[in-house]
Amino acid sequence: MSGKLPENIRKLFLTFKEAVEAERAAQTMYLHAKELSDEDVLKEILEGFYQDEVRHERVLMERYNKLRQEFNIEDEP
Repeated sequence: MSGKLPENIRKLFLTFKEAVEAERAAQTMYLHAKELSDEDVLKEILEGFYQDEVRHERVLMERYNKLRQEFNIEDEP
């Protein structure tokens, strides 16, 4: 896409970026909590939460990349 990105699309890209960062922070938090836990059941729950965040990140990145392709953007805005 030539020219300046529409403001709503620029904000959408920034929102996706923030969301991915939040998912990664949550992944780190759940892994850390899992390491601190002595209970197997809690460890399994925390692992499930971690896997949910990994999946969320993957879905967000897929949508982000589709949006980048749609607007023919090579670099992050």
